[in-house]
Amino acid sequence: MKIFNLISIALCATGLMACNGGSQQQNAMPNAQQQAPAQQASTQASATPTQAAPVAQPQALPEAVTAFLNKHFPDATIVGVETDPKYGGMEYDVMLNDGTEIDFDRNNQWESLDCHVKAVPVALVPSAIASYVQANYQSTPITKISNKGYGYDIDLANGLELKFNSNGQFVGIDD
Repeated sequence: MKIFNLISIALCATGLMACNGGSQQQNAMPNAQQQAPAQQASTQASATPTQAAPVAQPQALPEAVTAFLNKHFPDATIVGVETDPKYGGMEYDVMLNDGTEIDFDRNNQWESLDCHVKAVPVALVPSAIASYVQANYQSTPITKISNKGYGYDIDLANGLELKFNSNGQFVGIDD
């Protein structure tokens, strides 16, 4: 389903570029907060008409979200953002150029992080969970982590889905 969403985003972006005459300046999301100036120049110099443009023109991301992205995904750029007003705040679904999808709650805290085939950054995995996975699935990276509040759901690269409580203690394997 996620791959279908990414394909849909790419098709929509291609259509937007065609409607705007391929002008990337009209569709480009401000990257000043996500990239250092040297990276911006490099990105602008290597831009091609086939690159995907953002699906929406969201307002600037909150500083906490931007800081999280800069810290944990310094080499990635944002290709899309979906916003959803919830309970007196705004939720953000951020898509990066490497395929990573990150959902942020109304308090700008990550709720779900899906790297698909890449490993989730180690710093984002609670140490008890990382220790359990290392001890029991030594060479299998965590590709997705969801913080449910009451616990964590973890997807491994081998397809297993593990459940942990809020203290990081193993609860079981999800079917």
